[in-house]
Amino acid sequence: MTKSFGEVLDKYKGIGPGFDFLRIGLAFSIVLTHSFLLTRNDAFIRGSIFWFAEYALVPMFFALSGFLIAGSAQRLSLRNFLINRGLRIVPALAVDIVVCSLIIGPIITVVYHSEYFTDPRFFKYFLNIVGWIHYELPGVFRDNPSQRVNGALWTVPWEIFCYIIMSFLMVTAIVKTRYKLLAVTIGYIFIGLIVQKMPYLFPGSIKTFARFLFMSRGSQLITAFMMGIVVFQFKAIIPHSRLLFAAACAICVVAVFALDSRSIESVINRPILITALVYITVFVGLSEVPIPAFFRKGDYSYGVYLYHDPFLQIWISSFPTVFLYPKYGALALYLVGLPSALAVAVLSWHFIEKPILGLRKKFSFIAQVRGVDEGHQARHKSDVRPLAVKS
Repeated sequence: MTKSFGEVLDKYKGIGPGFDFLRIGLAFSIVLTHSFLLTRNDAFIRGSIFWFAEYALVPMFFALSGFLIAGSAQRLSLRNFLINRGLRIVPALAVDIVVCSLIIGPIITVVYHSEYFTDPRFFKYFLNIVGWIHYELPGVFRDNPSQRVNGALWTVPWEIFCYIIMSFLMVTAIVKTRYKLLAVTIGYIFIGLIVQKMPYLFPGSIKTFARFLFMSRGSQLITAFMMGIVVFQFKAIIPHSRLLFAAACAICVVAVFALDSRSIESVINRPILITALVYITVFVGLSEVPIPAFFRKGDYSYGVYLYHDPFLQIWISSFPTVFLYPKYGALALYLVGLPSALAVAVLSWHFIEKPILGLRKKFSFIAQVRGVDEGHQARHKSDVRPLAVKS
């Protein structure tokens, strides 16, 4: 007999056995995609079946986040929930911003240090810590195809927005009422459909804002996040079925060949395609998937996400003739860029993220159950960083 998501989650005492694999797998896949996008291979990615990587990877991270933090949103007060999320996200992000601006930037920049440290872009870069995204540092990666120091940070404001949405759902108690939650999620998608199909209903500036809020690539992440919460709330009746998993994968395969990169900012496909991606995400997260022992020593996905873009850019800047060679250069960049980012991610986990986990212990269900020494699993049932991510 097929078990429900809820029954599988209960079986593993609230810790899905496949979420560790899913987080690191998504992070590594994003690094591969960005290795191509940062090396003038945009047309290859977006003009081939690989466009789907841009469509799927980041929303899967956000779906994972929605599913995992839905439980803590019901257990914690709003204050403790926000403290919990802030302690998980901000310290590692802040260190990343400091490293890029005060270590990588001064080494890489082609301008004098007196100019570098007085340029407004240097000071604005620190606003990334609070979600006000600035991509450039003076004279850094000037000769690279992209001058963005860390383009992956584009998801940070959307992640913050998702936590604002969750705060609203907590204050109104909608998060505890699954049919109201479902109605809100459907309503968000429905408004997006109206904005896309009947834009004439919205005057000038309102139309621009509506397209940004309901049709943009970032709104795709909100949809995935909210669907993740919905799946958690309906976990008792959604089956953990291999047949449904296969059907969801089939939907994605059809989409790969029937759609193209323009679909990222189209709402019409989301009710089916994002739903399929959310099901795949949770199914894998609740399945026993083998993972090397090394990755059970810590949750390195957040660090990989934070640092991979700057290190890919460093390699491109240092050896442009090698890594800007069409297509093959991108693969070579991945082979050296991923270990570089992973090495820094390991340091980030053990010296920044895991110690901060100790401060979160009173707010985290898993941290209380397993103790701070088992930090990589203590991180969630309730917490995951999407990495968000870029493209």
